[in-house]
Amino acid sequence: MAEHYIHGFSDAERLRLIAQAQMLSTPVFDGLDFSGAQSLLEVGCAVGAELHLIEARAPQLTLTGLDLSALHLQAGRAWLAQHERISLVQGDAGTLPFADDSFDIGMTIWLLEHVSDAASVIRELLRVVKPTGSLILTEVDNHSFGLDPPQPAISAWWDAFNRCQAEIGGGDPFIGSRLRPIAEALGTEVLGVEVLVETPRAVISSRDSTRNRADQLQYLRELLESGAERMLAHGYATTEMQRAMATAFDRVRLRPDIAFHYGAVRLICRKTKTLTP
Repeated sequence: MAEHYIHGFSDAERLRLIAQAQMLSTPVFDGLDFSGAQSLLEVGCAVGAELHLIEARAPQLTLTGLDLSALHLQAGRAWLAQHERISLVQGDAGTLPFADDSFDIGMTIWLLEHVSDAASVIRELLRVVKPTGSLILTEVDNHSFGLDPPQPAISAWWDAFNRCQAEIGGGDPFIGSRLRPIAEALGTEVLGVEVLVETPRAVISSRDSTRNRADQLQYLRELLESGAERMLAHGYATTEMQRAMATAFDRVRLRPDIAFHYGAVRLICRKTKTLTP
């Protein structure tokens, strides 16, 4: 998956990920209680931007991040060099290099959209999380993205973005809506999984008065543009589509009557027994 990661591994992407973590910190972390935990694993940590924010919220935690990309981890280790409670490990989300029942909390944030087998990743996370702990999955549902009135140039680019991510990257841009069925299916097999809570999260919304409209639109524009290199290289988009998308964002920025929304799903679950081989 790593080589086909739709956003790439440039310095610009590293900075986008750090800015994204800050922009989306409220929908990602609001309502989460880390007070009873001592250890947390984030799978798909990229450069560690989310771990940096978790450390500030829960300084008692020993934090471990795992990612497949050596480039992301190299950038993350340099950025987090002074953060002794954060460790970054290279590895495959489908075969985690940790013992059973190792962590109080397991977490993914914007990871499962990029993997071909989300169930295997969730199963592995359940294996390494203690029965007394929890698994927190915060993932996109790209069906939720839209503008009102619709902006055809942005919609065309978004459709191409999702096709590229699914077909070239092998991921699932709509994974948020499938989290609960996956967890419940695992629970009927050998695991014993209890879904504790499932909540929609408003990632970006023109109705959100706590965040600047222009900043939210800039985030969305940078998100869509981050796929341009691979979309153009693999024939999913053209430079004309890219220019039309950029022009449409300029128009939306000047039109406060145009609404926009992008949502995700948070699923919290736990295993009710230790996994069997």
